Amino acid sequence: MNLYVRFFDYEALVPDEAGVLDFLSSIPQIRMENVSDKKLRKFLEGDSRYPFKGKVDDRNYFLVIKTEETTLEAFQVAQQAINHHPVGSMKKNQDEVLPRFETRESILNMEHYGWYEAGLVFKRAIPGNETRKFQYVDTPFRVRLKAKSGIDCYNRIVEHLKARPEVDSRSQFPSVKGKNFEFRFLEEIEV
Repeated sequence: MNLYVRFFDYEALVPDEAGVLDFLSSIPQIRMENVSDKKLRKFLEGDSRYPFKGKVDDRNYFLVIKTEETTLEAFQVAQQAINHHPVGSMKKNQDEVLPRFETRESILNMEHYGWYEAGLVFKRAIPGNETRKFQYVDTPFRVRLKAKSGIDCYNRIVEHLKARPEVDSRSQFPSVKGKNFEFRFLEEIEV
């Protein structure tokens, strides 16, 4: 098994831990006293196939991925094939699928002015008659609306629900990045 190591634009394919440490020490921006040998060794000895993110300083990390590939070029080709494999659940419209490497945040911020179908499940506060305490009930809400992005859909839905008199101000709305909010782009509108 080989190890792919990357730090910003620097990358290499090395055979073992010593190769990783040699590669990192050759990069001028990395101070080796900040790199944890123990965490790296634990990752290399373990069975995890997930990438390892090693801390270089407060804001910078290096990445290590275990691979069966024998050259850097073969690894890059294999990764490109994986990254461009379509994921069926995140569809822009019926025919187009997003590449796997796009994050939820980038999908939410992608601007396409037009019609969206969106929905969320929020915790609606309902007052109890006898106790005067509130119950929180999962309440689904679905709508078709004009918006410019997924985040815009979310904001418009939440504003609409907060403005409705039957929705108590103590109701709780899900995170825009969570599983209780979903949206789908239907049709583009000329601006």
